[in-house]
Amino acid sequence: MVNTANYDITIHQGATFIMNVAFIGSNGIPVNMSGYTVEAELWNRMGTTKLADFVHSWTVQASGTFKLSIPASTTSGITEQGQYDVLVTEPSGDKYYLLQGTAFWDGGLTGR
Repeated sequence: MVNTANYDITIHQGATFIMNVAFIGSNGIPVNMSGYTVEAELWNRMGTTKLADFVHSWTVQASGTFKLSIPASTTSGITEQGQYDVLVTEPSGDKYYLLQGTAFWDGGLTGR
């Protein structure tokens, strides 16, 4: 069983969002995520409207490292605080939430 980690993020409107993730087991050893899939979504605070899908790419799958991102073209339309989570599916088909948190919104100043 995996305990879901809580990690809050800040998404800057109109900027590319990138978050690097490393899945480290309770023994302190990176988890080999070969054969795993990863999904992540951003929703409004009430969980009623999806604001964005994160793009997932593997950094080194065998050492459990990957990147989640949202392109600037998508963040430009985000105008509110929300919540996100990361759903992992093991090769066996078992699913669990690896990460979740609040997604703070920052409208920024430059480029307005």
